[in-house]
Amino acid sequence: MNHVINVIVASPEEAYNGNAELWSGADMVAVTTIHEGQLHLRIDPRRDGRPWLINARSLADGLVEAARRIDTY
Repeated sequence: MNHVINVIVASPEEAYNGNAELWSGADMVAVTTIHEGQLHLRIDPRRDGRPWLINARSLADGLVEAARRIDTY
């Protein structure tokens, strides 16, 4: 199964802190964060312990969208 990524920036405060959530369906897959002045991605493990299988294009598009949304604040 290829997971499609949706991006949520919950508030201006979250955006200011560099936080955008990357979701696949009802599961939060990862969150962006500022580390040493640069935007990074923290990937969380799945609840069932299995590895994520994420469509690479969807992930790339999601990261671009996350950076764009954070920058708009």
